[in-house]
Amino acid sequence: MRRKRSIALMAVLALAFTLALPLTLLGKNPLLYKVRRYVPEAPKKVPASDEWVFSADRVVGDYTSEYVEAFGNCTLSMGEDQLRADFARYYQSTGWVFLKGNIRAHWGGDFLQADEGEFDLNNMTGWLKNGKLFMTKPHIYVEAERVGKAKGDSYTFKNAKVTACEGDRPAWSVTSEEGDIELDGNVRLYRSAFRIKNVPVFYWPYMSLPGRKNRQSGFLMPSLSSSDKLGFQTNLPYYWVIDDETDATFYQNFMSRRGYMQGVEFRHTEDASSKGLWMADFLKDTKRAVSESDEWDDYQDDGLTRPNRSRWWVRGKYDGWLGSPELQVKLDVDVVSDQNYLRDFQDGQNGFDKTRENFLETFGRDIDNKDDFTRTSTALISRSWDRFGLAGKAQFTENLEFMNGNGDEDDNTTVQTLPELEAFLFQQKLAGTPIEVSAETKYDYFTRNKGDTGHRVRVTPSIKVPMSTDYFTFIPEISADHTSYNLTSHEGYGNQTIVDSGGRNVQINTNATDDGYSSRTTWEAGFTAFSEMTRVFSLDETMTASPSLAGTSRWTSLKHSIVPRVSYAYTPTITGQDHLPYFDEFDRISGKNEVTYSITNVLDRRRDKVVLSPGIQDGPQASVATDYLDFLLFRIEQSYDMNEASRKDELSTYARRPFSDILTELKIRPEDYVDLISRVWFSPYNASMTQAENTIRFHKDGLGEFSIGYDYQAEIDEYKRYRDDTLSIIDLGAKWEINDVFALGARFRHDFNDQQDLERTLQLDWAAECYTLHFTFSQKPGDNRFGLSFDLLNF
Repeated sequence: MRRKRSIALMAVLALAFTLALPLTLLGKNPLLYKVRRYVPEAPKKVPASDEWVFSADRVVGDYTSEYVEAFGNCTLSMGEDQLRADFARYYQSTGWVFLKGNIRAHWGGDFLQADEGEFDLNNMTGWLKNGKLFMTKPHIYVEAERVGKAKGDSYTFKNAKVTACEGDRPAWSVTSEEGDIELDGNVRLYRSAFRIKNVPVFYWPYMSLPGRKNRQSGFLMPSLSSSDKLGFQTNLPYYWVIDDETDATFYQNFMSRRGYMQGVEFRHTEDASSKGLWMADFLKDTKRAVSESDEWDDYQDDGLTRPNRSRWWVRGKYDGWLGSPELQVKLDVDVVSDQNYLRDFQDGQNGFDKTRENFLETFGRDIDNKDDFTRTSTALISRSWDRFGLAGKAQFTENLEFMNGNGDEDDNTTVQTLPELEAFLFQQKLAGTPIEVSAETKYDYFTRNKGDTGHRVRVTPSIKVPMSTDYFTFIPEISADHTSYNLTSHEGYGNQTIVDSGGRNVQINTNATDDGYSSRTTWEAGFTAFSEMTRVFSLDETMTASPSLAGTSRWTSLKHSIVPRVSYAYTPTITGQDHLPYFDEFDRISGKNEVTYSITNVLDRRRDKVVLSPGIQDGPQASVATDYLDFLLFRIEQSYDMNEASRKDELSTYARRPFSDILTELKIRPEDYVDLISRVWFSPYNASMTQAENTIRFHKDGLGEFSIGYDYQAEIDEYKRYRDDTLSIIDLGAKWEINDVFALGARFRHDFNDQQDLERTLQLDWAAECYTLHFTFSQKPGDNRFGLSFDLLNF
């Protein structure tokens, strides 16, 4: 009887031990003899951060067993890492755990679920059967027959589906027989298929998807388009990360009507002061234009043909230094195969429009227009000190009118500057005097295939004496200009129409140029005088720093400034310049006797806003923040030319018009969401507008933007200026952010002078959870284009 009572007591203790007490396994390789019992009455010990805590509804095993089995709500946790399953078997000698049934895991920020799995708790490795994986940092989902976890945050998988979209039928996915995810988040897929809504679109033997924000090599999203000029077009870029400072993109651009174009874009940033962007495209064109009738209608008025099949465009820009950061270097390269290339290939990832946009955004320097028949390449190196500086430049101008048999290169009169050396003294005061001096000395060597070549030295010292009071500032100035020439080759070719320093078209006789040495000396004098009158108007009482007014703001004062300005410039009329060579506008200096007067109005507002800052005892504290903004500028300017007023030649053809056009300039920006800039020139003689540049833009985040631009130039035939055509172009642009998913954009440009639409474009952006689609339809003279491109988000 006593023995039965002992057996029953032992059974009760064993049952209580297995049913009620969790096991705590210590360390990364826990042993069973370190199992602790939690006693409700005893103080709880917080496990160390490197201890695995194991609990379950029922545990079978003791310290002599090879393994311990747990049933129901099995949980293993260490810090933020956690494993859950219906069943768990832990092997004490190896630290290996086998899990089965409703496996859920949160491991290193990643989430896993599967039917079965095994993990080595020592090195955090293992595998899952019929597993699903979600990695938060690259934000991707992986569903596979088998998922293997290697050391760190890398995984391998077989027969998997990878996507960044949620749901059973994701918007896009990639299925793959094999694949892996590296520590950096890069996803590599082998024998894969890209699918839209589970429908295979194309197959690829190898695909690489970048995951986390670090740059990753691999194919980028292709773009598709169709146009009258190029046919069906697909552009598949490959992005190559060379190292931390350099990368490249290779464009595989196929056009059904023009052939295959290979493009490359190379970028490098060696340090904070250096950056370079270089691009090149090459095409064996299937279409030639041996005669003008073979060209597009809008190309047939230039008198040039394009018989070449080999077509290319090489361009690039670089900002950096040589030897020392103080020795600054700037490079601009722009050469093209023919006059039609940039007009043919305006759109796309490596087209003219995108290239210009990238250059302006990255370097702040533009390139020649796509319609220009010259392309300019420049190399500049400079070094500056406190008082003076040095610069050297070489410039090459490619003239497309003399390429591909369109002109004899021996007749090319385009001037090349190889090199230009410049030394300049910055404006500075002479010691102990109010006199300010500056100077510039420039040497150029000009060469060309036809015409004069040789050396030019130009020296231009200048003296200013600023004088000012509380009410008035007066700055007289005088400068000299000495220019010397030494021709190494003289070749006259008759009359040439040039633009002089005054902006007038004049005829010169190149046969009259003196060979050898010649020189010219002149001077210029003038002054600038201005004043400023201001008055401040109070609009409202100063705001009270009260927490109840947090976020409110108002204009509290307005300052009105009036700045009248008068400037005068005089250069004597120089006769006998016909014997001088002509390389640029500085070689023909026209006399000047002109006064310019203007008045500028500026409105500056003061705005006070109540803001909150954390309080120490009494809660948030309020304070008033103040900002200022010149929200309106209005300027009127005109000049009076005294030489024109006393002119005696060609009076029968051109009447005297000493007054220049009246310039009115208006800039308005009362708030962050509106910008208006308007410059309009009116002729006092014709009582009409001769030129205009107007833009107005409204924009607001979450709503969109709307802009209107209008450019106008009238045809002019006067003694001082000449324009042979009228330009009148309106540019309308709009973007409507319909909601978080859809955005609709449009652009319309119309030439009123030629009575034709220059561009009609519609674009729809569809931003879903894991992708963005861009649909574009564009009509330009002679070409209709459809475009489709898409971005896979989170990659």
